[in-house]
Amino acid sequence: MTAVVWVVVALVIAVRCVVAFTLPLTGDEAYYWEWSRHLAWGYVDHPPAVAATIAAFSAFGQTPGLVRLGFVLCGLIASIAIAGCATTITNDRRAGAVAALALALTPLASLAFGSASPDGPYLMFWALALWAAVRAFKFDGTFDWAALGAATAGVLLSRVLGFALLFGLCAYACTPGVRHVWRRGMPIALAVTAVLFAPCVVWNATHGWVTFLFGVVYRHEETHAFSVVRVVQLLAAQAAAYSPGIFVAVLLLAIRPRNALLAWTAIPQLAVVTVLAFVERVEIHWIFGTLVSLSAMLGVAYVQISHRLKIVWSTICVVPGAILVPAILAVTFAPVPIYKIVNRETGAQLRNGGPFEIMTYAMVARDAKALAAEHDAVVMTDGYGLSSVMDFDAGITPVVIGYNWQGRESRHWYADSERPARALFVDKEPLATRPDIARHLHRACSSVTDGGIHPYSFGGTTPRAYYFTWCEGLGPDGIAILRWEREPSAPHASAVAAAPHVGA
Repeated sequence: MTAVVWVVVALVIAVRCVVAFTLPLTGDEAYYWEWSRHLAWGYVDHPPAVAATIAAFSAFGQTPGLVRLGFVLCGLIASIAIAGCATTITNDRRAGAVAALALALTPLASLAFGSASPDGPYLMFWALALWAAVRAFKFDGTFDWAALGAATAGVLLSRVLGFALLFGLCAYACTPGVRHVWRRGMPIALAVTAVLFAPCVVWNATHGWVTFLFGVVYRHEETHAFSVVRVVQLLAAQAAAYSPGIFVAVLLLAIRPRNALLAWTAIPQLAVVTVLAFVERVEIHWIFGTLVSLSAMLGVAYVQISHRLKIVWSTICVVPGAILVPAILAVTFAPVPIYKIVNRETGAQLRNGGPFEIMTYAMVARDAKALAAEHDAVVMTDGYGLSSVMDFDAGITPVVIGYNWQGRESRHWYADSERPARALFVDKEPLATRPDIARHLHRACSSVTDGGIHPYSFGGTTPRAYYFTWCEGLGPDGIAILRWEREPSAPHASAVAAAPHVGA
């Protein structure tokens, strides 16, 4: 049984690798790639682990597969670590195999381990921390305590949400029967964590604590009324993202946990996110750490249940994964034929910015670069993702304008002090529907003219339209004005007042 399970896990990891080397980068992935070219101990909306993971393989070339390779390896390491955790708890290799299988068959985990995002290193370090914690509390070895500290620091350097793991570990260490670890082991682990995480704290202290402020306050600034429906919708989305059978199984274990350490590292995060959903919008990956801990608990529970329940669990958990893996391969290698079949059978039509949008990034980047070179202009966007992907695909210097918390990181890559005389603004929406952008363009430029609609299609699918706008005669503070940072000088302001509204 164990050998078969590991074959399935290996197959899933292989599929992730194939997909990683096949699809072009998304906008978010390209943005993280830009981070890897400007390494720091922190960024506007995430700690530095995602950038470091990409940078680790940058010396081998610049392809989507190499950008994602580190995250595929994170998935491999996470599988081994979560298996080690469950095996150490039970002294039964079957528990480890089941834990690794549960993590591997989760659809959202394949996204985390097959694309460049903070979740890859986040889940890997969480799994490593659990393995080290089980060993440390069980064997009390100095190396295990130090490893726990290092892995916990890795979690904190991956996502702000990682503090949930630190809280869970400290809370468990305060429970009767294990409090003695505060006399030696826990201080070692916490000291290692503090030393390794300190550079990120120092960076934030000198940058207005931006990583923590964005993660806690500004990621979702909108307010919502109390809603039970939103919680139900969240649970439904999580069930789909984590696989219905696995999600139901881990929820049952959250209610009746089989291991105190795993429960303390899982349940608090799950409870807080669920409560938050009553009053604000939360994202399905906010309980990713919980999933890792409960996957290990699934392995522990599996070896304790009856043979009949083993069959039931295997069916409801493995069958969705057995369907998912071939589906991912089919969509990766034959996306257009599959879309045409769906369109023919259901009549479904893709919207303008549908799933084939990423296939058009290289096309628009090529044309924008050629036009900008012809007119001695820079290329601007108000989307950090589009700007970064055009840099990745065509070497276009990222010039991001507009007001966007996450996009602020890119302002360091093209300073306000730059003085381009002309700019080509590339957008996914017509300027007529962007009054704020139009107003700032008129304030910053002496002339604003329509550059036309540029549609691009991949394999005959619904074209993705991009809208070009020319900005002539950028003033001395033009870039700063376009970034909502500065008012125009008096002479330029008078010219703005007389400027017509583009797109009217």
